[in-house]
Amino acid sequence: MTKRATQGAAILGAILLIAGSLLTWISVDVGFASFSSAGTDNIEGKLTAVAGVVLLLAGLVVTRDDAVGLISRYVGLIAAVFGGIVLMLEYLDVRERIAETDPATATATVGMGVWVTAVGAIVGIGAIVVFLVGWIRAEA
Repeated sequence: MTKRATQGAAILGAILLIAGSLLTWISVDVGFASFSSAGTDNIEGKLTAVAGVVLLLAGLVVTRDDAVGLISRYVGLIAAVFGGIVLMLEYLDVRERIAETDPATATATVGMGVWVTAVGAIVGIGAIVVFLVGWIRAEA
């Protein structure tokens, strides 16, 4: 995989992290009304959005072969992993809230934003790991 393609993957992961944070994370239908909550309606979604912005900034300079490029790889990896961990914890919370919902009176579902954010974190982590493995091989 070329540096530009890997950089594109890192940027795509960042955009998906940010976009997923803005989308619905949980929807509840109580028959006569529906409610939904976007990721950014809570602190976890704001944290994943910030992680996406950090990953995006890192992704823009990750192809550099100097100290800035190396630092951006580590910062990008930390941001993507952080976003993934925050999302995983929030997903467990959402699943718990769904389990507590009385199925006779309401239907609750995990929203699309959770899945988009998860894909963004996975793509971002993968892209940055490819950069780090390439750097390690070049140094060896």
